[in-house]
Amino acid sequence: MRALKSSSAWATALPLFTLLAACSGGSGGAGIGSAPPPPASYTKIADMTGDRSFQTAGIQYDTSPAGFSNASSYALGSGVTVAYTAANDTYRLTAPDGTSATFDPSSAQQPTPGSNSQIWIKTVGTTRDQFTLTVPTVSGVPLSYTVLGIWGHIDTATNHAVFRLAVGGAPTLASDMPKSGTATYSVGVRGGAVPTGGGSAYTLNANSTATFSANFGTGAISTSLALAGTPASGGSAVTSFGTFNGTGTIASNSPGFTGTLSGTGATGLFSGAFFGPQASEMGYDWSLTAPSFTAVGTVTGVKQ
Repeated sequence: MRALKSSSAWATALPLFTLLAACSGGSGGAGIGSAPPPPASYTKIADMTGDRSFQTAGIQYDTSPAGFSNASSYALGSGVTVAYTAANDTYRLTAPDGTSATFDPSSAQQPTPGSNSQIWIKTVGTTRDQFTLTVPTVSGVPLSYTVLGIWGHIDTATNHAVFRLAVGGAPTLASDMPKSGTATYSVGVRGGAVPTGGGSAYTLNANSTATFSANFGTGAISTSLALAGTPASGGSAVTSFGTFNGTGTIASNSPGFTGTLSGTGATGLFSGAFFGPQASEMGYDWSLTAPSFTAVGTVTGVKQ
């Protein structure tokens, strides 16, 4: 897990989102005697340089002392847009509703040693915008084509906020998406949970597990979340929140997918995409509302 020493270091890690052009539903196969098409080319996140702009898939939700609420999902291409300008090492974030924020080196925070995240904080009056970029890991290994973002727009006077979770990177090209067969992914879970009505938050990162599989022939997605966590304020006692199952669909001519989660008295949403050659990586953001708690988080993985 590599450390990020400055916002300039993250400038080379911010991924390029490849805009996907519409394509026909034909086979697109090569004619008799013609050469096969060249394999799709991808640049790893750590190797990207220069100006770039990308869009994301993700979840938006409100927070207050009472917990999380009003969650909605955004399919790939309709979530937060991130534009990076290399000349002044600046990131500009734009939400679907037009809300925007700009972060430059003056707002970059010192990374935690050994962290694979970078945080920017910008405060104007009682409004604080906070932006975090993270290269996720699975079994301790950083992913090559996927990156996670969290943007919080916070009213410090009331402790009410809007948070946007985003997953982006080098998405699998529509022409490179598998068209048949199935795949399962080794995955990792990050997230937080808050009891209904407020109370101590729980971090879900270390004790939760998930599954994820895709049927590329039918476009069906299947996932499950087994959520458990410890108090974010400290303590080692693990609380189990239950297991929740999800189903979704891969969008036509796209690496993006969306779906819903359910469990005993619980409902939820997820939105994400496949990244890298032949859908070698995946990531999605999720939200869940249950009778006794609300929770949000991300799942990222690599093809087995």
